[in-house]
Amino acid sequence: MNPETPPPADRGEQDPPRREPPFGPEAQASVERSLAALKDPDDALRILSLVNEHGAAFAAYLLLPDTNVAAKDIGDSFYDHYAATWEHFDQFRNDVLEGLGWIKALRTFMDEHGLPEDHLTWNHDVIDQRIVETYDIVHLDGWWHVFHK
Repeated sequence: MNPETPPPADRGEQDPPRREPPFGPEAQASVERSLAALKDPDDALRILSLVNEHGAAFAAYLLLPDTNVAAKDIGDSFYDHYAATWEHFDQFRNDVLEGLGWIKALRTFMDEHGLPEDHLTWNHDVIDQRIVETYDIVHLDGWWHVFHK
């Protein structure tokens, strides 16, 4: 922090900035495989443009079994399906549970009934199974890229 930069609380920052997923060897291989399958150079330019714009998330999207890499509207399809990227699966699981309101509801229940924090735990196996049934998930270069089915 320097004199020109106010403390984080004064800047309105809540969380530290999220790191961007790396465009690693798995992402590179995904793009190369997709480009090798294309015959039309315009399709290849479209793929490269989207990779340039969205990086590893788009490379992950290319790995989904129902992705048509030659589709003219592949960018729109990506925008329609892409949810987000997480470095750790448990971060994603926590965001899902928060989005459903379950974490707050469980906290409220435990407070109302005087239950200590260690008395109730989440069944992560069952929750993860439901998540996999709901989302398409690609683990690429150590990051979790999530897409709406």
